[in-house]
Amino acid sequence: MPAWKFFILTFGCKVNQYESQSLREAWQRLGGSECAIPAEADVLCVNSCAVTAKGERDARNAVFRLRRQAPDATLILTGCAARLFADYRPRPGAKWAAPDLLIPQEEKSRLLAGPWAMAEPDCAQADAPHTPLPAAQTAGATNTAFPPFRIASFKRARPVLKIQDGCGHRCTYCIVPLTRGKPRSRPAGEILAEARRLLEAGHAEIMLSGINLRQYGRDDPACGDFWDLLRSLDKALAPEFAGRARFRISSLEPSQLDARGIETLTACRMLCPHLHISLQHASPAVLRRMGRGHYSILMLEKAVASLAAHWPVMGLGADILTGFPGESDADLRLLLELIERLPLSYAHVFPYSRRPGTAACNFAGQVPHPLKLERAARVREAIERRRRAFWAAQLTLPRMLVVPDSIRRAAVEAGSGQTHALCKGINEYYVPCFFRPPNGSASALLPVRPTALTGKGLLTEPLP
Repeated sequence: MPAWKFFILTFGCKVNQYESQSLREAWQRLGGSECAIPAEADVLCVNSCAVTAKGERDARNAVFRLRRQAPDATLILTGCAARLFADYRPRPGAKWAAPDLLIPQEEKSRLLAGPWAMAEPDCAQADAPHTPLPAAQTAGATNTAFPPFRIASFKRARPVLKIQDGCGHRCTYCIVPLTRGKPRSRPAGEILAEARRLLEAGHAEIMLSGINLRQYGRDDPACGDFWDLLRSLDKALAPEFAGRARFRISSLEPSQLDARGIETLTACRMLCPHLHISLQHASPAVLRRMGRGHYSILMLEKAVASLAAHWPVMGLGADILTGFPGESDADLRLLLELIERLPLSYAHVFPYSRRPGTAACNFAGQVPHPLKLERAARVREAIERRRRAFWAAQLTLPRMLVVPDSIRRAAVEAGSGQTHALCKGINEYYVPCFFRPPNGSASALLPVRPTALTGKGLLTEPLP
């Protein structure tokens, strides 16, 4: 096969980042080389997201933009928005473009055999190369096997390790079960082997990620549950890597923070004192309409208090959804009051987005779009106050451990008004840190001391 170049554009979640890396490594083994400029590529791949309407729109816009930049390249659209693209009808006269290959999420792993693996021979040689092909057949939709993605490295300093796929919970606002299918768990032995590979390759932080970690093991009792997996990883790897590397958890359901979960979190020697919670809301009425009545806010607050007794400093993030159908001013007040009580250090706040195919799309009481945006802005303002307070409190810490993102430097303005070109990293509490490169070679977990606060994060200095 002659030499060829490819360009991958990734949208959405950590799992998508992982799957793009797996495609990248597979295509490089097949003789492809990745290029940084789409116009130079023979193959363009958009790995899309469909969690929000904006994510789906971003994928369509990317297809249009990449088609203009590289008109002769083979253009592939895959990921969660691919199936929705097949049903999209542009407004009359609107400018848009279609991909050459439309690969739905459940068929994405077949691209590991090469970017042309799913093109029919007669289509691959067609005179009109940009006539869109139909979406792949959905035979993979009922496949219960874990998708065969694997990685040996990562494009970023902090790799994602995918341990679970799919979701069977069916929150009323969420389209993910329709695009990623039923929950499937990766065997613990494969996860351990990949974690060891990444650690031995020199990565000092690994993010354990999935679509719904609460459902790890439900399809295969031999896997145990997520807490069994976390304990086994720590037991196997901590004797060699504790103090040199660490794990971070991508996102947890509040209901996972029971007594066993808290015991596991505090016992693990390689785990960052940081959690990201799929909170969504604080109002019991809104949570029930969301299909998320399996936890209570009181349960979450008790769990956070228990963790704080073991982790005196703890990063705590959340996903929050505002403007859900039927949300009242009183519901919003409950959410704002919870934000003031919880020790949140950041949050991802989204105004509700109607997704065809979900139950909530047809709910009564749809909140007007301007009001959704206004409520999201109020929540973000409250979160911003919590973030600033958390970052300021970090200045009292005598020491923290930073994983440098890369050797690339960022311009940061110090309190003196001077701008310095500094290295950037993330500490164990998920706070951005900036520092001058240390003399000689630094360990992957770099000990630093905070010295000042900026709008972008902490200024720090390396410790001996």
